[in-house]
Amino acid sequence: MKRHFKRGLLVVLAAIALVSCTKDETPIVIQPEKKVIVINQGNYTEHSASLSVYDEVTGTVQNRVFESANEISIGATIISGTLSADGKAYLICNNPDKIEIIDAKTFKIAENSLTSGLESPRNAIVYQNRIYVSNWGYDYIVNSFGFWEFNKSYVSVYDLNTKAFIKKVLVGTDAEGMVIYNSKLFVAVKEGVAVIDIVNDNMSIFTTIKPAGINGGAKYITFDRNSKLWASFPEKGVVQIDPLTMSVLASVEVPVDAMDGYITTDVYGEKILTYYTKFNSSYMPEDAGIYSVDVSSKSVSKIFSGIYFYGVGVSPFTGSVFTAEVSFTSNSLMKVFGIDGTPKGSATTGVGTCRYLFL
Repeated sequence: MKRHFKRGLLVVLAAIALVSCTKDETPIVIQPEKKVIVINQGNYTEHSASLSVYDEVTGTVQNRVFESANEISIGATIISGTLSADGKAYLICNNPDKIEIIDAKTFKIAENSLTSGLESPRNAIVYQNRIYVSNWGYDYIVNSFGFWEFNKSYVSVYDLNTKAFIKKVLVGTDAEGMVIYNSKLFVAVKEGVAVIDIVNDNMSIFTTIKPAGINGGAKYITFDRNSKLWASFPEKGVVQIDPLTMSVLASVEVPVDAMDGYITTDVYGEKILTYYTKFNSSYMPEDAGIYSVDVSSKSVSKIFSGIYFYGVGVSPFTGSVFTAEVSFTSNSLMKVFGIDGTPKGSATTGVGTCRYLFL
């Protein structure tokens, strides 16, 4: 299926707005809300995660909407989130491990939390009648630098209707971002990009794609307008992959956050966006930037600057880019700007602002 990136307000690919990153389904026609669910990760030890909602039309924000709707706190750290075609938001949480399922418009809890088969869940994709969740797992080794590596990471599979746990498949080390293309699940792991056959819940691994000359692992994956994959490898930058031949097409040196490694695509699929924060010897942030990689020329430019960024998002409706001057001890300051770096607005959000879901 050819991916179309449009400025229009009525047609939005499911891969961008509704079912996370998939490439096999017909575009869904919706009336956009032009609202953004802002995920505030919170401080891991304090259960301070929350949700904010930003209105792209008025530039106003509402904070702590989950608490207001449900009269309880989330009580966890929100790692990431995704939207489903039936209007639900899936919030992937750690400490404790769970997936909260809420109505994306009212923010009320829509179903019981999903907990079975989860061990440090990282990301999820809702696709057809399945939910796929990447998990670090609890087993780990300590590498030569003294860091933990979760060497038995896996993807857990669930029935979308019943939420029953179906199976899990080991995929490598430190599993993170995922996309689906042509009935194949691509998973970012330390070993590269694992490619899994999801037909009939087969979940067998075709191969693991690893660019030559790169020792570090992959973190996140996104698509460009030509249906090519781009994976972040913080040691190098970003790598372009042909999902049909499962081969590496190009690699581009660009700053990428080493811990999170999140990347995304601009509204037209012409640019890959990364973020990076430079820290001093005392691990204090000194400088941060949002970077753009042109998918055709492979040229790199810094389009926005700050002090401490921890994520980036792009509105499929307006093309606006979102990031935040993040704090993990107090509220963050979300920044909204154009792809050329022109400021469009800002809003105070919550602790640890990191991800953006567009309604």
